[in-house]
Amino acid sequence: MNKNKFIFHVIIAALMLLSSCTAMLDEVPLSTLTPENLFATVADAESASNGMYEGLIYTDKENTRYGLWSVTYPAYGWGMMGTDIWSLQDPTSIRSKTSNYTLTATDEQVDVVWSILYSVINRANTIIAYVENINADQLVKNHYLADARFIRAFCYMDLVQFFGGVPLRLLPAKSIENDLSAPRMSEKEVWAQIIDDLEFAEQHLYTKVVPGKASKWAAKGMLAKAYLTRGGYPAGNYTEPEWFDKAAKKAYEVISLSGKSLNPTTPGSNKAFREYGNQFLVSGENSPESLFELQFQELDYGSGWGFYTISANKGWDNTAYGNFYGNNGGTVVGSDFALSFHDADIRFKWSIGPFKMNKTTGTRAANSLDSWMPYKHRWETVPGNAWKSSMNAVVLRMADIYLIFAEASNEATGDPNDKKYGMSAYDAINVVRNRAQIPLLNDAYLMKDSPYGNADMLYGMSFSSFDKKNANYDGRHEYYTGSLKQRFAAAVLLERAWELCFERHRWFDLKRTGKLLEFTQKAMVASGGKLAATAIIDPIDKSTWLRDTEIPKAATIVYLPNSIKDFNLYMPIPDVEIELNPALGKTHQNPGY
Repeated sequence: MNKNKFIFHVIIAALMLLSSCTAMLDEVPLSTLTPENLFATVADAESASNGMYEGLIYTDKENTRYGLWSVTYPAYGWGMMGTDIWSLQDPTSIRSKTSNYTLTATDEQVDVVWSILYSVINRANTIIAYVENINADQLVKNHYLADARFIRAFCYMDLVQFFGGVPLRLLPAKSIENDLSAPRMSEKEVWAQIIDDLEFAEQHLYTKVVPGKASKWAAKGMLAKAYLTRGGYPAGNYTEPEWFDKAAKKAYEVISLSGKSLNPTTPGSNKAFREYGNQFLVSGENSPESLFELQFQELDYGSGWGFYTISANKGWDNTAYGNFYGNNGGTVVGSDFALSFHDADIRFKWSIGPFKMNKTTGTRAANSLDSWMPYKHRWETVPGNAWKSSMNAVVLRMADIYLIFAEASNEATGDPNDKKYGMSAYDAINVVRNRAQIPLLNDAYLMKDSPYGNADMLYGMSFSSFDKKNANYDGRHEYYTGSLKQRFAAAVLLERAWELCFERHRWFDLKRTGKLLEFTQKAMVASGGKLAATAIIDPIDKSTWLRDTEIPKAATIVYLPNSIKDFNLYMPIPDVEIELNPALGKTHQNPGY
């Protein structure tokens, strides 16, 4: 295990003896404590900080309440499933409620997300309120203030995107009677607080990156993302261009000054897909590309990342590029998305599993499109509990920053060639595409209309583009419409899907760009589409079908996310919050619930 990761969790384990810095902050009224008891030394501040991060990842030993980033997000799909790229298959499973949009205000997972986020916010608020009392110089105090304000902003970003306007709780809870009452604020008011917190964090966090903790560069990257999201739907509605200007400038600051870059791949090498995928393995965690990862360790501090993989019925995939354990998680990748990758894209070769495995022999057999599954987060060892592996959650990495810059620069200038911010939008997106080993974008590429006629699928795709006998076949499948600015915006949105799939970005990306309803309602699981036996040996050849009749064709089964309705742009406010919060009533529930 990574030494830094081990130390991080040793500190976390020690916190269980310090209930004053974890459970006590949630369960004991702070009026019974004094600031001097809570915060006197730098060690106290560090312990409280670790307890704050612990709130994001911990699942109790009895599994009576699942953790947020450990189980609820990766296994229930909050922020990832219920989109064009990914869904659970079983409509009767409680985990499918995010995929088929049947969540209600009484569902436990809704309460888990809401209550854990506010619990962590309360821990952050406690640090903010009391850390000035520690015996340290102001630089150190400001670092811990910034650390807490980063995490508070991080939690409110989830709350405002999932639920819309929410109560803004900025002080530590001291009594049930006085602290439950908090009105819903507008989305713009919540975003204003998020941005204020992150702007403080970027100024005062330490530059050094410590695995599992926020740094100055993580704060700047998260701030760029906050600016970009604030400018989109529904808060800014693309009518306030200053947010895209701010996002481009801040992303470029990270690109040009952080010293961080993309993990490289070897051009033309069969190993390139494995070089790309290494950052999603336990052995490759906290890579040079990473800006912020939540750290996990098996069992009490384990995670469900990697729980959903290719269909293996729990067996080993024995390959020339590593041996990986498949878990048969019961999900399906949207066919529009899976097919949209350029046929040469090494990210498809790593991230998508178009096959199933024989658990006895470890050999592969081709799967039809309605059974393609994720294969991005691969297990190198078998965890004792399938939801408690050592796999980290990659929250923010440099590829995301390059794509934030590309999108924001295009929105702000109206021209992907414009170098107003130090580089062009094309320069930024092509850093990502170059690593993926696919054609670079330029005006000619984007302005080329589809040679295949009418689109049969999302992203301007036609089934004919998968037929190698077609004279127009060149490995490209997606095409765009509209002005150059509009085509680039569509291209960067799809590029984000290819690069960041299954990392908890897609739902948010589609919502802020106003595409969540359209893409999710139209996405499909296509029929046919079984690759040849020779094509599913690494590195996978996405272009070679079993036979001519096996190229993809129209869907014959239901894709669960198609059931999304207008009101599903927001999740329901938990009933318990409305019942217990005197400032809220039934009229404050989100419409449709």
